[in-house]
This record gives sequence, C-alpha cells and structure tokens, in this order.
Amino acid sequence: MEERAFLSEQINAIRGGDPNKREFSAFTIILTDRCNFRCSYCYQKKADRWLDIRTIKKALDFFWPCLTEECYINFYGGEPLLAFDQISETVAYLERLNRARKRKIHYAITTNGSLLTEEILQFLDEHAFSLLLSFDGWAQDVSRKKGTFDYFISLIPEMLKRRRISLETNSVFTAETVGLLSKSIELIIHLDVRKIRIGFSSQRRWTPSSLVRMKKEIAAVRKFFLATYERLEDIPWDDMKRTHKKAVFSCAAGQDRMALAADGNLWGCFLFPHYFDGREGELERGKYGFGKVDSFLRDPKAIYARTITAIAGLAMDNFYTPGRRCVMCEEVESCRVCPVVAALSSRAIGKITPQTCRMAGLMRRERELFISGFENKKRKRFLKTKAAALS
Repeated sequence: MEERAFLSEQINAIRGGDPNKREFSAFTIILTDRCNFRCSYCYQKKADRWLDIRTIKKALDFFWPCLTEECYINFYGGEPLLAFDQISETVAYLERLNRARKRKIHYAITTNGSLLTEEILQFLDEHAFSLLLSFDGWAQDVSRKKGTFDYFISLIPEMLKRRRISLETNSVFTAETVGLLSKSIELIIHLDVRKIRIGFSSQRRWTPSSLVRMKKEIAAVRKFFLATYERLEDIPWDDMKRTHKKAVFSCAAGQDRMALAADGNLWGCFLFPHYFDGREGELERGKYGFGKVDSFLRDPKAIYARTITAIAGLAMDNFYTPGRRCVMCEEVESCRVCPVVAALSSRAIGKITPQTCRMAGLMRRERELFISGFENKKRKRFLKTKAAALS
C-alpha cells in the first residue's frame, strides 16, 4: 500500500499538485508481438513473444488501486485476437477485482479484424468493447493484405449490428497510397462508420509532390464533410475538429497511462516497446522503461521516480530538428509531435526529421481550414435564419 501511495504522490507532483488527477486512466496490455498480417508500413518487429496470464494478473494486482474510477483497459499486439483466451481470462479477472463495481471499466481492442468470429463478436458485445479496426479503405489490398478488401466491406455492417460494440476505423496512408485518401474516407462513411482515425506513415520518404497530393486529398475530404455535416462536432475525424489551447506539448507516458509489453516489461506508453525492440543495448531503453514486472515490484519507488523524471523531459521545447531546436520555432506552442512516432523515422528520441516537421505543419494548417470552413457555414446558416425571420 505504501508503494501505491508513493505512485500517486509522484504522479500528482508531475501534474502540478492537482489532487483530482492522481491516478492512471489507461492500462494497455500488449498480448503478443505476433501478427498474421504484414502491412507494408508497420513499424513493429514481429516476434514469437506472448504475455502469460500470471504476468498480466501480477501487473493488474499492483496497478488496480492506482486506476481512476473510470478507466480504460486496452488490448494490443501484434494481433491481439491471436491471444483471445488471455483476453477473456483477463476480463474475467478484472470483473472479479471490480466485484464491488467501484470502477467503470471501458475495454478496448485494436485489431486487423481477420480473426473475428461470431463467438468473439458476442464476447466483445457482451463487454461493450471499443473496437479499433485497422482498415485502409481503397488502399487495403495495397498496404495491408491483398484480397481482404471485400471481406471488410461485408464485415463492417455485421459489426455495426452489435449495438454495444463501439466501432472506429484506423486507416494509414503512405506517399504511394495518399491519393486514395478522400475516396477511402467517403467509402468508410458510406458504410455508416461514425468514428475514424487517419494516420500518415512517415517512415518512408514523402516527396514534395506526394505532400501536395496529401494536401489536395485533405481539401477534398474537407469539401465532402462540409457538404455532408452541418456542424464541426459531427464530423467523424476527431483530429480535424480537436482544438488545443496554446501550450508546450509534453509526453504523458507514465503519468496517466501505463503499458505492459509482450516480453513482460512495463512502459509508460504502448509505443515505447515497439520502438526499442532490437535496441536492447541502448542506454535510452533503460532510461524510458520501467523494467520487468518482477523487478519493478521489488523497488517501485526508485524505478518509477527515475523513469518518470526522464519521461517528463519529453516536451516540444526540448525536441530538435537538424536545423534548429523546436523552442526557437514560433509554432512550438501549437505543435504536438509524439516523440516516439518521430523517432521511428529519425532513430532518436527527441529528434524530429524535416519531413515529420513539414507534415505536422501541414496538418495544423489543414485543421485550421476545417474549423474555419465550419465556422463560415455556421455563420451563413445563422444569417439565413435571421433573414427568414425578418422577411
């Protein structure tokens, strides 16, 4: 109990002493590093690593008292449905821990969808899972797995029939497939999906012409959304309607979330183990990781304090590009680049490639155009209603 109280105190101190934000709101369990897909842009190294249920339970026993009253348990991989038995056993164990119903647990899973069966869908529906489905629209057969496009076109309507499953799609585009972006988004919306995520792989080179294509495709999406939706808050692409107050962005890993990797190591975020896989000899691995569950539990005070201090330094004003430090940029308070995502292409935590910088800037400007487009639409609607009332 003393160690758990210490964790809360440390988290509280990092957050500036807010007593209402002392705990973890999310815990991610990376069940396996195996996957039955080989997506062309995937940054994860595939390996025959599996989390055993004893390690999962041991970690949950420790972190359970540190979770917020409304918390998220995320199942991730590789392909997590390869370990469905562990998912069902983990959920059953959490339900026992939560017998008094003191916490509201939200379950979530990220999956390529290929292993979904009637039994699994029934389980996900029964436990009201949020399901993030990896589906690239018209780029599906190009980037993910050839021949799976038709399968997903028939699968998505079946998933939507499960009313307690909250479905969201995640689509990733490369410089080669970005020309399919607007067409793919329209397809997914017409399938009646109400929430989408869009990502752009930065591991491969984006030429100036491919960035121009990206900008044109986003403009086409904006035109489609303006014609389809009345309000900005109705559009299903959250990143294009999310506004942030100007402030220096810092990584929240380990502060409001934790992750258990397939090899039994604890991290502040699920992205860290995939980045550091194969870099066992690097000093940064020990700097940003909390170590194996057993070793962490032997000395959580010292390990947490040391690691969270290192992670707290992952802020935009400490990052840099080859040309200058980000703190010198006039956009530093508007820019939000994940240090691990940036490192996937730069090969160093805190280093941002010129390409990542350009893409982040492009997305900021496009977001502003989305917001202003809907504000203009709202203004015109107001003026039209006012004119009608006066006539």
